Amino acid sequence: MTQYYYIASSRELPTGSFGLNKTVMTIRDYIEKVNPSAKDQIVMQALLEKDPEGDQLMDIYETELDAAGLYVAGPMKSVDVSCPFRQPYIYQVDPDGGSFEMNDEKKLSSPEYYQCSRKCITELFEYMGRHLEIGEELELYSCTAYGCERFSDLPNQDDLVIDLSTFQLGDNFKWKERQLIRIRK
Repeated sequence: MTQYYYIASSRELPTGSFGLNKTVMTIRDYIEKVNPSAKDQIVMQALLEKDPEGDQLMDIYETELDAAGLYVAGPMKSVDVSCPFRQPYIYQVDPDGGSFEMNDEKKLSSPEYYQCSRKCITELFEYMGRHLEIGEELELYSCTAYGCERFSDLPNQDDLVIDLSTFQLGDNFKWKERQLIRIRK
């Protein structure tokens, strides 16, 4: 059982990672300039066995918040007929390093995770704002998959419409299971 998140659009959207704050360097530079003790770690030793010169590139994040963001993949090639979308281009989106939920309880119990989740949600809305034209609409949907059947359960009746021109992200947000959210600009 896996939770999936989707964006549907009337046209193709950019894919990849968004919002990450990383430095890219070689393994050798990382060991020599950033973390000399890393050469004694098992994972680094395994990497150096494969690349003794240490020329392989690696991503470096200074904090967990730097590693948090949004990942967009797609568009999906085949979609179940029970899919709730009206838009033809369907992308899977994932929160990297956080979630698409933030609330007061998480803010108090795990402030760093709350901040990472806030960043994931902010990146989602910024992504939509950058790639949505005035008058267009995107659809968001979340569902749990049991094997290959992703859209077997009907959407709940808790639909939501968000106008990006007036939307302000507060301290609480949740992209609910089987909730169809329409995003307009």
